[in-house]
Amino acid sequence: MKEVYNFIYSLGIKDCNIVVAVSGGPDSMLLLNILLDLRKKLNLNIVVSHVHHNLRKESDDEAIKLKKYCEENNIIFEMKKIEEYPNNKFSEQAARKIRYDFFDEVIKKYNSDILFTAHHGDDLIETILMRLTRGSTLKGYAGFERLSTDRGYKIAKPLIFLTKDEIKQYLDEKKVWYATDLSNESEKYTRNRFRKNILPELKKENKDVHNKFIEYNEKILFAHQYIKKQLDKVYTDIVVSDQINIKLFSELDDILKIYLLEEYLKEIYKDNILNINYTHINIIKDVLSKKNNCIIDLPYNKIGILEYNIFKVVDKMSGYNYNYTFYDNIVLPNGKKILIDNNTLLTSNYVIHLNSKEIKLPFHVRNMKQGDKMTIKNMEGSKKVSDIFTDFKLPKELRGNYPIVTDDTDTIIWIPGIKKSKFDRKKTKKYDIILKYD
Repeated sequence: MKEVYNFIYSLGIKDCNIVVAVSGGPDSMLLLNILLDLRKKLNLNIVVSHVHHNLRKESDDEAIKLKKYCEENNIIFEMKKIEEYPNNKFSEQAARKIRYDFFDEVIKKYNSDILFTAHHGDDLIETILMRLTRGSTLKGYAGFERLSTDRGYKIAKPLIFLTKDEIKQYLDEKKVWYATDLSNESEKYTRNRFRKNILPELKKENKDVHNKFIEYNEKILFAHQYIKKQLDKVYTDIVVSDQINIKLFSELDDILKIYLLEEYLKEIYKDNILNINYTHINIIKDVLSKKNNCIIDLPYNKIGILEYNIFKVVDKMSGYNYNYTFYDNIVLPNGKKILIDNNTLLTSNYVIHLNSKEIKLPFHVRNMKQGDKMTIKNMEGSKKVSDIFTDFKLPKELRGNYPIVTDDTDTIIWIPGIKKSKFDRKKTKKYDIILKYD
């Protein structure tokens, strides 16, 4: 407990308004009890911020008891009851956003610059194990910081030095009321499975294993801070107006490339960054190394665009206009590829055989323009591309971004997967290029 108190003293919060996130569970009730113990000595004005998630019938009663506890101890009590979730469906991410949006309001209302949360040592172990299992960024693998700055204020986690057993033991000795959430026993939640099945085994090996995870946490964060400092020296030169300069990016060490992409995507995705993982970063890093103009699909209805030595992430829009030159392969807005594959044996509309002497290279791929026409293989005259889409029964919502391949004169030579032009050559005729839609 001494480490908890020393950490709070180190924050320099004397004569301050402080906001405490309190669910009513044992962790947050211990945190509140500790801050109450320090209130007079540090001249603190304590504000409890409670979010009623409206998921359990016991929550109403728990909110009433917590409010009464605050009144009895002359603590300001602020509560938000969640009446509905986005799309009428609960999710951890949506709940977290609602909670922290409410904390923001309370912080501003009381002109505070610090929020206390009750994350403890066992929470740190669980978070690290979950991220090691799922994958994360280097900083993410550290779990969480005991003191961080986010949303314009500090977030402090003094209980990181304690285990769950130590917390309950202290509360029982002091006879402090706390709520019990039975959903924490359900193994349908990943965190609960780690808590019930993995933590006990680790503690058999070392009852103070949380201290080893704290050491691990500190080492990872030290490494992160050093790398971040190096990135800060070059970031604004490479990322200008939300666009990455590919030439300058390519000169970075691999670790700085990864960090730059993490920082860039964090700025783009903001609150949704938790769902962007190392897989997405590796895909982008791989695309940037090849330097071929392309478009890649990204989460939350966004696309990454690489063109003319610039990479940017923008919102995907129906009918987004694109026109890219390619020589060997290209990734398309729908996630598929067009590539040269002179070994394929396919003969369907997913493949076209071309004679380079009959067209003007290089190839281009773009979406449909008004008035587009194509001379279809084995047909007289030309036909509107819009009519070809209609005949094929291509859904209207897909037509705006559907790829159309042209040569350098903008003559349409292929609608991949749908129709070939007169430029397609039979396997018995002379051709030297085979394009494949994969």
